[in-house]
Amino acid sequence: MRWRKKTSRTPSNAASKSPRGYSLRRRLIGTTLGSSILVGLVSTLIVLTIARKEVNDAYDDWLEEGARLVLALGEGSIGRVAGERSPADTQPALRLDYQLVSRTGEVLLRGEDAPKRPFVDPERRGDRYYDVRADGEDWRVYVRHHDTLGFSAQVGQEMDERTDLIWDMLESLAWPLVGLWVLLGLINWFLIWRLLKPLARMTRGIEGKSPKDLSPVAEESRAYEVQSITAALNRLLGRLDHALEAERRFTADAAHELRTPLAALASRIQVLQRSHPAEQAPALAAQLQRLRADMMRTTSLVENLLQLARLDPQSADAMSRERVDVPSLLQDAADACAPTAAAQSTTITIDARETALAGNRDALFTALRNLIHNAVSYGRQGGQVRVAAERAGQYVALSVKDDGPGVAPADLERLTQRFYRVLGTNVPGNGLGLSIVARVADMHRGQLQFGPGLDGRGLGVTLLVPIDTKA
Repeated sequence: MRWRKKTSRTPSNAASKSPRGYSLRRRLIGTTLGSSILVGLVSTLIVLTIARKEVNDAYDDWLEEGARLVLALGEGSIGRVAGERSPADTQPALRLDYQLVSRTGEVLLRGEDAPKRPFVDPERRGDRYYDVRADGEDWRVYVRHHDTLGFSAQVGQEMDERTDLIWDMLESLAWPLVGLWVLLGLINWFLIWRLLKPLARMTRGIEGKSPKDLSPVAEESRAYEVQSITAALNRLLGRLDHALEAERRFTADAAHELRTPLAALASRIQVLQRSHPAEQAPALAAQLQRLRADMMRTTSLVENLLQLARLDPQSADAMSRERVDVPSLLQDAADACAPTAAAQSTTITIDARETALAGNRDALFTALRNLIHNAVSYGRQGGQVRVAAERAGQYVALSVKDDGPGVAPADLERLTQRFYRVLGTNVPGNGLGLSIVARVADMHRGQLQFGPGLDGRGLGVTLLVPIDTKA
């Protein structure tokens, strides 16, 4: 059979490009934490604004009360020399930066840290607050006049004291806020992780499915959003399963219906060949021989389609298993290919180092027969084919190696595609043999590997079947 290379369409750049993905969990955590931090900052600014107002009001009340006290204490010492400090017993007990100022602007009494010049020009009348600058500092001053004695009490406070208090409050709030934000981030991470667990379980369930497994995805989440996604996905899987089942039934029915007429045609060709031997009608005999070869290829294609139709619906869980005698399996598969090997003068050797495995014997026999048939057919005339079974970790490795021309590395990945054939081979075939082997590997939850053949030449194909101790 000739290996015919199928051409494949390369998707356009626009179709092959997919949008860059992002983590929903990280985005949810980032948005919730970011919004919480933003709200926290705005709340902090509001609190500080209110606190600043309350602090100013409290200090202003304190200045006003201080002015009343200074005015009362100053009534008894107004006759002293201007600028002379009052005795200790007449000094206000509070720490006040105060001044007693005459109507002419003379500072009669003042606190230790109060400026020597009046805070406010005495010509300004009215009891009120002033924001002034004195001795290079900003002050908040309250002025209260004594109309009878003709002097005023001016009590001031540096604005830096109020600003420092606001900053102290901010520093006191900063670390608790940072701690709360960290705690909020951890709580958000835990809650979002917990809420997204159903999606993670559903993802693992989908990833655990084989391409042939279209059974519904199990998800017991009570979240309506997850239930709707699961239901939609299961409906899609159901439609796909129905469509593929219809396709398999059509393939199986068509192949089955073709077997009878093909067998009848093959019988008629054999009758015609016996009726018209090559000695009597060489031209007709040659045509009949070519017709018979075409009929054999068609029959082989139908048989392979039937095998695929039988194997496709089976899964690893539903597949029947038994204890398989490995030496007997290898020998039966080699015997089935003996006529083809004899025609090619190919020697088949068997090396069974592993004696038993658990699996479906019929499926494994079909896979090995296809591998040996390919090795003999595509190997060199008078070549060698080695069929072996050995332990490879948790697997039994069933390998078939030849010393033929081999396969180019670029073609290895496509060998299991249905109807794919390597360009340039003149061996009759239909490109389904290795597809059947790959399906058998999937049924057994095994692997199909390609490598070098005998002595570094040819092709080596290994079917890894897991060891099942329950069988």
